[in-house]
Amino acid sequence: MVLGDFFKKHSQEIPNNEALVFKERRITFKQYDEATDRVAMGLLKLGVQRGDRIAIYGPLWPEVVFAYFGAAKIGAIGVPMSARTTAPELKFFVNDSESSVLFMPSTFMGGDFMANLDAVREEMPTLKHVVCFDLEKEGVLLWEKFLTDPDPAVLNKAKDAVQEDDSALFIYTSGTTGVPKAAQLTHKNLIALTNAQIEATGYHRGHIIVLNLPFSHVGGAVMGIICNVNVGNKVVMMDAFNPEETLRLVSEEKATTLGQVPAMYAMELSHPNLSKYDISTLKLPIVSSQPCPSELISAFKKIVGVIPLNAYGLTETTAAITYTHPSHGEEKLTYSVGKPVPSIQMVLKDDDGNIMPQGEAGEICVKGPVVMKGYWKRPEEDAKVFDADGFLHTGDMGRFEDDGYLVIVGRKKEMYIRGGENVYPPEIEEAICRHPDVMLAAVVGRPHEKWGEVGRAYIMPKPGKNPTPEEIKEFLKDKLSNFKIPEDVIIRPILPLTPLGKVKKLDLYTEMKQELGKK
Repeated sequence: MVLGDFFKKHSQEIPNNEALVFKERRITFKQYDEATDRVAMGLLKLGVQRGDRIAIYGPLWPEVVFAYFGAAKIGAIGVPMSARTTAPELKFFVNDSESSVLFMPSTFMGGDFMANLDAVREEMPTLKHVVCFDLEKEGVLLWEKFLTDPDPAVLNKAKDAVQEDDSALFIYTSGTTGVPKAAQLTHKNLIALTNAQIEATGYHRGHIIVLNLPFSHVGGAVMGIICNVNVGNKVVMMDAFNPEETLRLVSEEKATTLGQVPAMYAMELSHPNLSKYDISTLKLPIVSSQPCPSELISAFKKIVGVIPLNAYGLTETTAAITYTHPSHGEEKLTYSVGKPVPSIQMVLKDDDGNIMPQGEAGEICVKGPVVMKGYWKRPEEDAKVFDADGFLHTGDMGRFEDDGYLVIVGRKKEMYIRGGENVYPPEIEEAICRHPDVMLAAVVGRPHEKWGEVGRAYIMPKPGKNPTPEEIKEFLKDKLSNFKIPEDVIIRPILPLTPLGKVKKLDLYTEMKQELGKK
């Protein structure tokens, strides 16, 4: 089975059911199928073949989703990018993935996408075609002119060639090198993950989700969009997070589901206009990325009458692979991320590869149909995360309780999560160190009331240089998406170093905890 099979099924069984809602647009499953077929045919007309990469740069709009599934239907691979991607990042993603086609709007929320493209287009040799949703100019094809009525024989031949082990989605993530790399997620991965999500949460047909997560993240692309294509449910799309707008859409669309990080729920449930909106239809709120604070659980019970589900996952496992269940009580939510889904094997290993006994902490390691094929053109990175037994090493540390619930005890990796966006310190450190006055930089995540976590950068200048925090932040503006720019920049004449000259981050974490504990 492949992703395109869901469209065939739903266009026959529920053709007139609403599939996507975005502002004034309401799109049925029949229209969804037809729109993605026209994209698929347009790509074939451009010469796109099975296995080619198709870059998608933009917010969560219907056109972004149509572009993705149109590519997937003919075996091409979607490469989504955040709407906050800068020109240097755009160049990297297109070149690294060797994408031949790019879909994008001209502007969004003050961001000039076309200017970003123009700044780097001559430096992207594999890029043959650009399709813009709302603008036509030399070298840029207008979306409406790109869409092509299907030739059934040609289109069906391309669809029939797609295999379940073909890659269908590249989601970029970063690791110890600081260089983003694409996790290759196959049709089989995506279907196995969404089947597990449906089974674990009871997400049957008839649910309605308000989705305010980006398509460049597995939370938006997989758990939000692809899961609902699997089950045949309606997605109410938002192209940017806004607490009150989320409340309004839940109320007006009678949504039953939300998937957000705790900070987003906290902003909604404490909003001064909350009483204006009836959100009692919410039956399946899912919290991801971190344990759910007790005050948030209490607010859910008081305002909505249910307690949320917690989940844990990562890009390399396609999305969430553990879930809590309301029947296991509120206390579990404050520290646990639930039980592994049945389709996977999860063990905890020490640094020597030994499986840890019950109750003892180890690195979370996973095997099963949800685990990525590997990183795109990064065999050396694959060797770091896959062991001889075929387990993926997540870099996160956990322990199992007697009842099989998983407790995350820390991150072996250094990633932190700001407002639902994964942030990887090595990438930021590398950008900071490009500043001519900087010798060393270390970035850590610190707690933040609104965003969950934000970045803190410790910087050691070169001898005789005195960069200011403001200069560093300004320097980063055209190099990193704004959510990656550290909230705090602390300049130090010397940082704690190992004998090999590496920054001792544990010392910085300890210092920060002591500082925050005094406040």
